[in-house]
Amino acid sequence: MGPLPAAADLPLVLEPLREDLERVGGRYAEILSDVGAESRDLVEQAARFTGKRLRPALTCLAARAAGGGVNDDVLTVAAVVELIHTATLVHDDILDGAEVRRQVATLNARFGEQAAVLAGDVLFSKAYRAAAWLADPFASRYLSDVVGEVLEGEIFQDLVARSADLDESSYRRIIRGKTAALYEAALHVGAHYAGAPLSMASMLGAYGHHLGMAFQIVDDRLDLTGREAEVGKTLGRDLGEGKTTLPVILWREGLPEARRPEALERIRRAWSDAQEARALCRDLEASGALARADQAAQREVEQARAALAGLSAGPERTQLEQIADYILSRTR
Repeated sequence: MGPLPAAADLPLVLEPLREDLERVGGRYAEILSDVGAESRDLVEQAARFTGKRLRPALTCLAARAAGGGVNDDVLTVAAVVELIHTATLVHDDILDGAEVRRQVATLNARFGEQAAVLAGDVLFSKAYRAAAWLADPFASRYLSDVVGEVLEGEIFQDLVARSADLDESSYRRIIRGKTAALYEAALHVGAHYAGAPLSMASMLGAYGHHLGMAFQIVDDRLDLTGREAEVGKTLGRDLGEGKTTLPVILWREGLPEARRPEALERIRRAWSDAQEARALCRDLEASGALARADQAAQREVEQARAALAGLSAGPERTQLEQIADYILSRTR
């Protein structure tokens, strides 16, 4: 397998890390170089899902912030983080019945569900193997726990799917597992393998947690109101899959008590009726629920910035702050 496809759509905020990401792409390809001929087409298709590469970029940036630079071990753990992320995307697409991701066919659409499940498992296995070969076993142990949290988050999301009365606490538990846990891990392992003390790795990890929470809140908002050409998927897909996300929760909870039973019925109808879903999206905006979701994302970003208080001023801290701002302003 050759290097990852060039990140042509790399956000401007990540441009200073382009060379690091090219090196991570090379390591990603090395890790997958011994994939058998039977799996190669599936693995190469999955590699096309890598998108912005924000997680491995954060791994490299954390290493630079720690003062150790992007050494060989940092490259490996950055590639491992991206492999884990890619594997979760493959499995998510199967669970959601998605046919397209980032304008390319999903593995389940192109090769069938059974082959896609096994391809995701191959990616997980290669990630674990690469981590296990590091002289320092930290990544192997830590990332195993993180993947467990991610998978348990997906199980919980599936268990509460089509719960019109889902509360904000449960929603936050879901997005911690599905998104924020791996963001936190990306920074923590980068700092660790650059030689940072535990206090600094934990500080950067806390930044990653809040960044990931903000990222998912924004993602869920874009699903309801973004432009399809920019977001890269059909809008309202979350509603169609029975997912009750933060804007919907805030809209429902902002209504008078007497109107909430009606709101629950509207949410349930939106799961299967596209016209109802569009009408609900209009009400989310008119009621201010979308603005309140934006404010929740803003609070997470403020907490991410606050987590950097102990980091010395310099280009790495500045870039971490700029990435936090980018999370809020992104349109895809």
